[in-house]
Amino acid sequence: MTTPRKLISGRSSVSFLPELLKELNLKTPFVVIDPKVKKANFIKQLSDFCENSFDDFGTNPTFAQVSDGVLLFREGEYDSIIAVGGGSAIDLAKVVGLTAANGGVAEDYFQGKKAEIQPVPVVAVPTTCGTGAESSPFAVIMSPDVPKKRGIESSFLMPTAVILDPESLVSLDRVMIAATGMDAFTHILESHISRKATALTRIVSKGLLCSVRESLEKAVKDKDISALETLQSIAFTARLLYPRTGLSIAHALSHPLGAFTGMHHGLAVAMFLEASMKFNLPSCTDSFQEAEKVMGFSCGGGLLSWVRSIIEESGMMAEISDYLASFHSLSIERIASEALESSNIPSNPRKIGLTETCEIINESLADFGR
Repeated sequence: MTTPRKLISGRSSVSFLPELLKELNLKTPFVVIDPKVKKANFIKQLSDFCENSFDDFGTNPTFAQVSDGVLLFREGEYDSIIAVGGGSAIDLAKVVGLTAANGGVAEDYFQGKKAEIQPVPVVAVPTTCGTGAESSPFAVIMSPDVPKKRGIESSFLMPTAVILDPESLVSLDRVMIAATGMDAFTHILESHISRKATALTRIVSKGLLCSVRESLEKAVKDKDISALETLQSIAFTARLLYPRTGLSIAHALSHPLGAFTGMHHGLAVAMFLEASMKFNLPSCTDSFQEAEKVMGFSCGGGLLSWVRSIIEESGMMAEISDYLASFHSLSIERIASEALESSNIPSNPRKIGLTETCEIINESLADFGR
């Protein structure tokens, strides 16, 4: 698997962006920036680049929004794209670049058309500590009319360069720090218990598990800058790990739930994590207990109790419950059916079907007051 060609990390590292662009011989970048991030103090350091930026998209960017971005990109003489934000901004930017270079519309590539022309370089500046989209050859875009999230993999989607600046995370509220951090943690845990995990991948996942507990706790409680820096690095590294291992039913369920409700991806993952782990435990007891020990928990529920405490104390529990309360009905069977189409199902530790998936959904809804 390819990786970004250039990585710059550390506090205030975004100040090196002009130097990075010069090194890459890039002079006219097209900026894709999360509309919420655009209002943050962090963006003062990017003000020279953001005057004519594209920010007309939401938490789950759509194909129509990609088309808007492609149109604006083609109207200018841009030689690169700077993506500033979480997974939504970075995924959208990557697909804009791929579509602009190869023609047609983005949907073509999500329906099997192969890209043949290398897009312009993408410089990713992540402002969350969860998805790892900045180190990924994948992208997820929403079809709102269905509704359904669709994924694509291409080496052309790997950003050329990444800037990991923990100061970009300071403006996040505790809920979003917890949600994105829990997403990163789930990437590691699901990689560790995956049916496709190997001794080699577990060396990496154990190393990440050693750091994630203290970092997530301090980041959520105190917005500790060192903890945020570690979490951002963990998210980047975990994204390099799990394409080799696959994930599990928790992530498979998060995408259709997000498509139906618009819920933030990290919140959706957190909602399904506990019930998914309980379901899978009989088929991954040894690897799960290994994860507990590495993180400093006694075997027998310590890890899942910790997950619940993070969800409750950060405000995620209330946020998810309020979100669910705004929907009078959810198609449980449809969400389950779409989850079972996920590429993560073959790596789920335990064989799973429609009945079991519906049970996980219902248990999770009950846990969050639905």
